[in-house]
Amino acid sequence: MSPQYANRLESLALLLSGLCLFHCLGLPLLLIAIPALAAVLTVPESVHFYLVITALPLSVIVLVLGRRQHKSFIPLAMGIIGLLFMTAALTEQYRSDEITLTVIGATILALAHIINWKRRSRCAVGSGIWK
Repeated sequence: MSPQYANRLESLALLLSGLCLFHCLGLPLLLIAIPALAAVLTVPESVHFYLVITALPLSVIVLVLGRRQHKSFIPLAMGIIGLLFMTAALTEQYRSDEITLTVIGATILALAHIINWKRRSRCAVGSGIWK
């Protein structure tokens, strides 16, 4: 896979993590601050499910590809932990902790993608791929 394509996938994964954090933290604060928006702007509960279903394969693919390139297991392990938090938030057992688990998971996942990106870039520059 070309470095440019991997960077696009990593960017998409980071964007999804950011959207997840905005949805969990920013949107409720915005709706509290502007009550008129609460009547107009409704986000279905299924959005959490679709974000996780999208994040799972995308993140795993990008983090595994990064692992193959830079040989570091840390970003992949962090990504799996973040995805586990996000997936647990969807279950009935943890429904009361959904926002907390999702924020923790999305933050860990975003950090995993940032570390993966930096390590891939360092590896690619060192091997002469981007010269």
